[in-house]
Parts: sequence; C-alpha cells; structure tokens
Amino acid sequence: MKWLRRLEWPNPQQLKSTGLVVLLIGTLSIVGWVSLDKLFTIQKRQSLTQDTIGFEQQVAELRSQYLQARPDALDAHLQQAEQRLLHNFTHLAQWAQGLQADGKQRDLLIQYRILNTDRTASPIQGVTWVPLEIQVNSQGTPNAYRSYLQFMKALTRSGPRVDIQHVTVMGDGQQATHLTIGLSVWMKTNDSVEL
Repeated sequence: MKWLRRLEWPNPQQLKSTGLVVLLIGTLSIVGWVSLDKLFTIQKRQSLTQDTIGFEQQVAELRSQYLQARPDALDAHLQQAEQRLLHNFTHLAQWAQGLQADGKQRDLLIQYRILNTDRTASPIQGVTWVPLEIQVNSQGTPNAYRSYLQFMKALTRSGPRVDIQHVTVMGDGQQATHLTIGLSVWMKTNDSVEL
C-alpha cells in the first residue's frame, strides 16, 4: 500500500495543461498532415504543368520541322517522278511510236524490241525496268553522226526515265550507217504483268 500513497492525483491545473498540450499537438498534427497533402498536390500539379509545357514545345518543334520539310514540295516531286514512269506496255508502245515519228523527221528508220533476257530487278518498289534495244539506220544522209547524236539527246528527254546501257555505232570509218542502243525504260510495276 505504500505505492498507493505515492500515487497522487494530479491537480486540476496540471490536468488542464496536459489536456491542452495534447489538444495542441493533435491540432498541429492535423494541420501539418493537411498542409503536406496540399503541398504534394501543388507539386504534382506543377510537375504536370511542366510536362505539358515540355510536350507543347516538342509539338511546336515537330510542327516547325514538318513545315521546313515542305510537304507540299514532296508531293510535287512525287508527282514529277510518277510522270516519268511508263504506265504499261501500251504506253511503252505509244512512246516508241513517238520516237519512230521523231526519227522520220531526221531521216532515220527506228525499230525497237523488248528484250526477254534476264534482267536485274529494280531496287525501287513499284518500278520495273524494261530492257529494250533500239536499232537506228540512216535513210538518206550518208553520214548520220549528227542525226544520231540529236536522236540520242531526244531519247533522253522524251519523257519516261531511261537508263542507257550501251551504244554501238557502225560504219565504214568515214560514215556512220547504223546505231544500236541498249537501254532500260522505267515502268510502273503491275502485279499481273511479268516479262
């Protein structure tokens, strides 16, 4: 019972002070917790705002690069390239007939044939190389060097893309009487057409 004597009840002033301190600590804890929550919310919003600004800057940069690339010019270049391709074998025959008509104006007889030999596949998707041989003979001019050169120039400017593989001029050393041109003409690839 000795220990009961030692146990004294605190006076009401001490109880009041202790209760006030506990209440103050509890209130400060709640205020601190709410403040921390608000602080984290503000930081999260700032982070999202910075991410949004960074994203908008990237979009503006991409838009600027896109406009600098001039997409309209790319379409025009693609259309020009497309115009330099033959559409099909009918188009090829029409083009060759135009060359024959041009040759007649220069007093040249022009014959062409499609070669059925093995050819290298085009590395360009959608394009087929059609190998041709063009035979050109002089029709009146004894020395046709000039006419042959003019025809070669007209051939390279005639419309479709052509790659000249070889040129052979025959004659007697004084006159050029025969010209042979081996070339490939660029044509659109048609799935159903094989040479």
